[in-house]
Amino acid sequence: KQWYQRRVAITAGMIEKIRIVEPYITWGYPSLRSVHDLVFKYGYGEVDGAKSALSSNVLIENQFGAQGMLCLEDLVKELFNVGKNFEEVNKFIYPFKLAPPKGGFRRLGDNFAQNGAWGNRSEKINSLIRKIL
Repeated sequence: KQWYQRRVAITAGMIEKIRIVEPYITWGYPSLRSVHDLVFKYGYGEVDGAKSALSSNVLIENQFGAQGMLCLEDLVKELFNVGKNFEEVNKFIYPFKLAPPKGGFRRLGDNFAQNGAWGNRSEKINSLIRKIL
């Protein structure tokens, strides 16, 4: 089974939307290192209408050079900081297709606060990302 990761800017309106689907998702606030590792391992972007691995700084410079982003690190910082070009970068990068974490999820029917799998993990999402990577 595939798991997908989406990136969203956290606003009051987005929190309300997340609350609606919360029993079906796990979410949190990843560290810069986690965002970096996800982009470098699972990052694909749309280049000339085709899916392309984010393996070259030239690709990033060609796509976002006008916005001052010249390398993958700049792209990661833009995603992490929800910068002024976040929406454009987020549309460029495909959702990450992830495998389940090593050891699997525990208690899928319960909230994370009750030792389950779904819900807000806050900064503890980083440990889940480590298990996936």
